[in-house]
Amino acid sequence: MATSRARSRRASESRRMRQGRSSGNQQADVSQVGEPILDDGRTHDPYMDTDGLSTAPSERRQSDEFEDADEYIDDGSEQLMPDGYGYNEPSAHARDYPTQERINHASRSARAGYEPIDDSVPQSEYIYDEENDDYRNGHYSGHARPSVADHAQSRGHGVYVEHPHTAFEDTPHRMDEYTEQPYFNPNEMSAAQEHPEDFPAFFMHSVGEYGDFGFFSRMYIEIRQMFMFGLTSLGLMILANLAFARYFNPFRKNYPKARLDFEYERRITGERYSERVEYYAEYWGYQCEEYEILTREGWILKAHRISDPRRPGGRGYPVVLQHGILCTSLFFFTSEERSLGFWLVDQGFDVWSTNIRSNYGAGHTRYSRWDPRFWSWSLIELGDDLVDVVDFVLQTTGYKQLAYVGHSQGTGSMFLALNKYADFGKKLSSFTALGPAVYPGSSLRRLPFRVMKMVPSRWAWSLVFGVREFLPALDLIRALLPKSLFGHMAYIIFAYLFDFHDHNWVDRHKPKIFCSTGVTTSSELLYYWIHSFVARGCVFDPRITQPWFPPSFPPLTVAYGSIDHLVLGKPLVDRLMAYESNVQIVHILELKGYEHMDMVLGGDAYKTVFPKIKDTIVRTIDPEDLPEIQGTR
Repeated sequence: MATSRARSRRASESRRMRQGRSSGNQQADVSQVGEPILDDGRTHDPYMDTDGLSTAPSERRQSDEFEDADEYIDDGSEQLMPDGYGYNEPSAHARDYPTQERINHASRSARAGYEPIDDSVPQSEYIYDEENDDYRNGHYSGHARPSVADHAQSRGHGVYVEHPHTAFEDTPHRMDEYTEQPYFNPNEMSAAQEHPEDFPAFFMHSVGEYGDFGFFSRMYIEIRQMFMFGLTSLGLMILANLAFARYFNPFRKNYPKARLDFEYERRITGERYSERVEYYAEYWGYQCEEYEILTREGWILKAHRISDPRRPGGRGYPVVLQHGILCTSLFFFTSEERSLGFWLVDQGFDVWSTNIRSNYGAGHTRYSRWDPRFWSWSLIELGDDLVDVVDFVLQTTGYKQLAYVGHSQGTGSMFLALNKYADFGKKLSSFTALGPAVYPGSSLRRLPFRVMKMVPSRWAWSLVFGVREFLPALDLIRALLPKSLFGHMAYIIFAYLFDFHDHNWVDRHKPKIFCSTGVTTSSELLYYWIHSFVARGCVFDPRITQPWFPPSFPPLTVAYGSIDHLVLGKPLVDRLMAYESNVQIVHILELKGYEHMDMVLGGDAYKTVFPKIKDTIVRTIDPEDLPEIQGTR
């Protein structure tokens, strides 16, 4: 009965829309990225019906109105997503995994393509035909509207910004949002040796030109480190006082708590707080293997490979997850079975969560961790490491390509690597950028970053912040305090630093989140971020109109929050649309009420973001890419 009512309602609404168009009342325009805008100001979302209710296949299954979703899809009604993309199949918790036939079908569909819209026709002459779900101009050109199955092969008019429904949109009160504008300061630390046209990323300093250390030189380093420890500890205390004063300010405005799953929020899982990926994997019934990846420069990186021993057959297609700054590989496993890493395993993928050079006691073939040369690297060197990480995973799994999902710094390092190595993109079937770190947001122009930006030279920076890890007092505090207390205190300080909130988080996840966040990293790396990113305004040179990225760049999905004040996603999207002709865009997601970490940690991210990640991966897999080494899987 519910299905019949849904069909009847949609049919009547469709007739009303057709009648309105015939009288000229429902003319629609197309935004600058090809998104239809109705006359009443509403943005047309292909997953929203005329009443504003979500009709996405992933949402139908969870809606009370569409209790029999499969019957509704199979009886000839409107189908927004072809079979084989995972949306019309049982949920993640049913542990239904993509078969090779499903992957083949999805890949063929993604490569089929549509006839492009005639660029000679002005955008204003296109209208959106709801009945036939395509664009048509006044002369009935018959050009098919690029759909979700077409993103990987379309650009220009066919790419549009998607706005998945988030739990934040169901809150009764909302704070005003504003659009941040990017900035660029070309006078801040110009590139001395590199030509931006060849490699439009800025080398703000020569990394790690230290000689060998003897007894006296090491003692000199240790004395400087002691001075740094006292100075930064004092600064951390001042910062903590400011953060707590802001947190307990009764007049401070907070975002309303998103309406999530009440039973999920209230349940008691019995987990303890741990910094080990292995613990959470075993607790939820998965298997975790730790690998050591040796890079060409001698660093030994830790990687965690997650699989499900209850699942028959092989491990599936490889997916690499790369965390952001001040985080570890545990970042993707702190939301119980709704964690991104576990969710992807449930979908049948071989998940690798990798770390940067400083995490989990990583070593080096030559340098000890006390040696400043061990900590002497920036974001560009982390991009170099990704080449070795990808090669290692491909060699271990036997595949020719893999899917890459990065968050924050994990996106910035990949963008740099794809820019620096022309053929590197051929090893990636897709690249999903969550909270892409290319343009800085307004929170990085406040205290204390404004003060850090005033440090004039690399020598002065090393005197204040040391030549090894950044803020070593964090490790001491983490070791002394109970993890629950540390997690809640760290949230208050980090919320002050980066201007984020917990309105999309499940409260019991906080201590686990800060088991993976707030770890020490290289002081050199922070120097790079402050001068190359914050002070200058962009990782690359936005003045260059030639493409930043080569033709080998893999299909790309970008997801960013509408209230992310740490990085800006919209300027990157504008850049992709205007100049990056070599980039095939799969999805562009603007998430209402999402902040920088919510794409992974949000309570409803498993419904709004994760299915798009899976869609990106499945649709871009080469159906002929089968593992060559069956025994290593």
